[in-house]
Amino acid sequence: MSFEIFKQQFGDLTEYVIHETTTENRCVIIPELGGIVRQLSLRKGLTLFSLLKMPPTPNALVADTKSASELLFPFASRIPEGKYKFLGKDYQLDKNEDGGENAIHGLVRKNHFRLDEQTIHEDYARIQLSYTIDNASGYPFKVHFSVRYTLHADGRFELKYEAKNEGTAPCPTMFGWHPYWVLGNEDVEAWKINIPSRRLVTFNENLIPVGTEPFTMEMPTLLHRKEFDNCFIVDSSSTHAVTELVSKNQDVTLRIRQETGEGKFNYLVVYTPPARDCVAIEPLTANVDSFNTGDGLNILGPGLTIDGTIVVSLV
Repeated sequence: MSFEIFKQQFGDLTEYVIHETTTENRCVIIPELGGIVRQLSLRKGLTLFSLLKMPPTPNALVADTKSASELLFPFASRIPEGKYKFLGKDYQLDKNEDGGENAIHGLVRKNHFRLDEQTIHEDYARIQLSYTIDNASGYPFKVHFSVRYTLHADGRFELKYEAKNEGTAPCPTMFGWHPYWVLGNEDVEAWKINIPSRRLVTFNENLIPVGTEPFTMEMPTLLHRKEFDNCFIVDSSSTHAVTELVSKNQDVTLRIRQETGEGKFNYLVVYTPPARDCVAIEPLTANVDSFNTGDGLNILGPGLTIDGTIVVSLV
């Protein structure tokens, strides 16, 4: 195996590419645009699959409001009207959702991350990026957020996040990753999905949680004529849970493994966009609106750190 890391331009954006020259496996990362992964390509047999549905041009990527591949921290999904209460105090976040109704998807997206590390090893190559939130509007805390992307020789792609409270008071944190997945040029209707959950979060008309109910759909299930826009509580009896997208015609399965357990990725959002050209599978460390409900919320004391790992592979 032979790894390399190099820079290239995508319009005015500077990308960093982790590339394995034997398999052509690669990931493409943009530090200055929220540290996102713009491209992830992994090989199964003779086929190199491009796995992420992304805006096609630099301008479209910068203007994207659908959070394609974005890192969502210190909260993911919606906080109604941007209001939350933490340790007896009321806070007001900027209402940045389309339409101005709610706060959505955190405070690090679209920001310029710092490149902290580039490492090339015989068995892997990795890049680490970071961004510090320091007394942001509605979030008067100081948290150092970092993400480490690793491409392994066996074809695994790994995302590991870490957050450290560098302030003097406890702070609420939640992390999610928001990729839209594809399997070659095949239509979504042909795929099956395997969701590792038996319990579904129920939403009101504004997509804010109001409770839970059993999730009894037989798995795996064919996506043909099925629509998802749901948050699930994942089965976490072991140290991880795995969501699968299965293409029988192409003999390939995309596996998204999220670390579970205390403080880890115990929730999952699955969304099928109206265009039916991809599936969003979004591991979350807490429930939607956890800043208000506390469901899965991590509370970091001064000097404390939280982390978690997501692994993507093809079988």
